[in-house]
Amino acid sequence: MKLAIPYLHSAHDIGLPELQSILDQLPAVPLSNTSWPKFNSACKAEMIIAHSKKDIFLKFNVSNDYFRTAERKINGEVHRDNCVEFFIAFDRSGYYYNIEFNCLGIGKMAYGSEKGDRTLADEATVQQIQTLTIQDMEGEHFNWEMTWLVPAEVFIHQEISTFEGLQASGNFYKCGDDLPEPHFLTWNRIDAPAPDFHRPDCFGEIHFLAEADTINLVP
Repeated sequence: MKLAIPYLHSAHDIGLPELQSILDQLPAVPLSNTSWPKFNSACKAEMIIAHSKKDIFLKFNVSNDYFRTAERKINGEVHRDNCVEFFIAFDRSGYYYNIEFNCLGIGKMAYGSEKGDRTLADEATVQQIQTLTIQDMEGEHFNWEMTWLVPAEVFIHQEISTFEGLQASGNFYKCGDDLPEPHFLTWNRIDAPAPDFHRPDCFGEIHFLAEADTINLVP
């Protein structure tokens, strides 16, 4: 699959609540691939993404989830909770970043060439990623939204002066390994016998659009 990431003029100058409202005006991309159908769940997820040359903006919308937040340690096993994730590779070296957050805003970030070869980012780097979560309980189901602001500086193994025009590859995920209904939702389909998000061979194409393609939604 291919994804064009729009440029948002001046969006880096506003707060996360305003950014959340702005992103809601953009089309959402469903995380609708259930690459492992035996993990059946009512959970639904979608994401919205944009950039402002220096920052990546992401918003995840999740419904029919189950609330679980056991992990409260940075770089811990956040994938076992209500978790949303973004994996991205900026070149063809085989190395990629994984960024993961549970619904409390506890994050994890690492870099490497495969699942068993990851180097964790230091906590200060992870904490540069700003998040904002809105939560809503409806009976036993948990609906939530999470907005991320990811500055270029956190991608410490590249020198990214601007996202404008960059060609990359990646994938977007929603999971919850230890939830009552474990699920593994993806943007780009993964061809593997068991749940495994660390499959750069299954990444989709990502293109960061130029300023000339500006979407000016900022008041």
